[in-house]
Amino acid sequence: MAQSAVAETGEHPHFDAMAPLVLEVRWDGTRVLAASVINPRPPAAHLLVGKTLAEAGALVPKLLGSCGRAQTLAFGMAVRGAGVTDASVPEAWEVERALAAEMAQEHLWRLMIDWPALFGQPIRRERFAELHRRLAGARDSRLAFQLGGDLLDLVVVELLGGFFGSWRGPRGLREFVECARRGSTVGSTLADLIELGLSTSEQEAVPILPSLSAGAWAQRFGGVPDDTFCSAPTFGGLAHEAGVLSRHADTAHPALLLSHRHRCAARLFARVIDLSECASRLRHPLANDMPVIVDSAPLGENAGLACVETARGLLMHAVRVEGGRIAEYAIVAPTEWNFHPEGAFVREALDTETASAAAVSLRLKALALALDPCLPFELRLLDADGAAVDPAVHAQ
Repeated sequence: MAQSAVAETGEHPHFDAMAPLVLEVRWDGTRVLAASVINPRPPAAHLLVGKTLAEAGALVPKLLGSCGRAQTLAFGMAVRGAGVTDASVPEAWEVERALAAEMAQEHLWRLMIDWPALFGQPIRRERFAELHRRLAGARDSRLAFQLGGDLLDLVVVELLGGFFGSWRGPRGLREFVECARRGSTVGSTLADLIELGLSTSEQEAVPILPSLSAGAWAQRFGGVPDDTFCSAPTFGGLAHEAGVLSRHADTAHPALLLSHRHRCAARLFARVIDLSECASRLRHPLANDMPVIVDSAPLGENAGLACVETARGLLMHAVRVEGGRIAEYAIVAPTEWNFHPEGAFVREALDTETASAAAVSLRLKALALALDPCLPFELRLLDADGAAVDPAVHAQ
């Protein structure tokens, strides 16, 4: 199957100059023997230590490359949590609308570019570019309301049309696949994912990160978390999964897919649900029936913690301020949860059995894409002795 550079590397426009996340997998010709993650990202938060709040605030959105609005907001909210009363944070409705627009941009990139490319489906670049441009400028209430409606139409008509053609949803996996095949791009991808085979059983799956307030996280931390936690975060001593599934695992369609062990498909459907929620937030920011996506709390003396939901999951910034300068800073990003050494990618990669190098490569790329790292990824498939395997040469 011909695949684009996007599908091969998970490339995202923000990360052209960033070293990739290396996913190294050993496969014996039948099953995956071992999987590991090499994360090249340094503890960028160290670059903020010693800087004034103004200097640090200007640098923050450049540190991780993605979700610049969320990074900037997390900095401001963490500083405010530390007791700095003049910390610059926009009005709550403006914050929610800006975050929803940024999250929608990230979701659309995956749904309209990366997933179709992975499965050899048509890529609608012009449609994506138009929506991405409109989301970047969605600051006017009237334009944001209209754009939110257009995104909802996109979901119903273009992405998941097959699921809205009957008066009830699918009751089983067979009906789900039938609905998916009647749909558009995402529906076809969902069916393709299911046909790739099973994912990790629920008994062996990495647990999903629970939703906690910033205050609850602050109590667990007791201070600014250290580099060890930031590079490989845990909850209750265990790796957990962050991301769209952590927000929508109990929703009907993802729950159905999870009950049949199709976690990658559940993540993809959850992403579409999340896009719909972004559209609703653009139309009606701060609605009472929507979960909170921004929170902050004190983290001890002169310290604060911010929790911000992003397209990839929970983003946390923690800071301690002394004399108007950054004394300590920490960032816990979603990628470090999902690509933890004992996290979702490693666990589910080990559950892969297939005699085709091309098939195992496709399944592992789909797994990585479903977990959505915030930097490009490179899959290295090795044989049992550690020699590189070329899926194109070993295709069966």
